[in-house]
Amino acid sequence: MSERLTADQIRADQLDALHERAARAAQSAHGAAGAGPADGALWEAARAAVAWLDAANATRDRAEETALRLLKLTEETGEVMNAYTGLTGHNPRKGVTHARADVAAELCDVILTAAVVLHEFSDDPAGTLDAHVRGVTERMRAGADERP
Repeated sequence: MSERLTADQIRADQLDALHERAARAAQSAHGAAGAGPADGALWEAARAAVAWLDAANATRDRAEETALRLLKLTEETGEVMNAYTGLTGHNPRKGVTHARADVAAELCDVILTAAVVLHEFSDDPAGTLDAHVRGVTERMRAGADERP
C-alpha cells in the first residue's frame, strides 16, 4: 500500500511540476536566440513527463513501458481523428461536436506525446528532431528546385 501511495504522490507532484515548468519555460524561451516560445516549453514539458512516467512506472519492464508509450501515441492520434470527425460533422448521428481549437489541442497532445516517447530512442531528442526537420526541409527545397 505504501508503494501505491508513493506513486500517487509522485504523480501529483510531477504533474504540478510539469505545468509549472512548462509555463516558466514558455516565458524564458521567448527571449532565447533561435528558439520560439514553444520550443523550450515543449522539451521542458517532455523531460518532466518522462521523469514523472519513469518514477511512476519504475517497476515495469522497460520494453513494456516503451510499448505503452508508443501505444499512447496511437491513442492520441485517434483522438485527433475523433475531433476532426466532430468538426466536420461526418457522423450524422452526432453532428458537429468539435471546433478547430479542439483539433488543434489534440494535435498538440500528439506532438507532446511524440516528444516524450522520442526520449526512449534518442539521448538528445530535441537535436534528433531538429536534424530530422532540417533533412526534410532540405529534401523539400531540392524537390521544389527540380520543378519547372
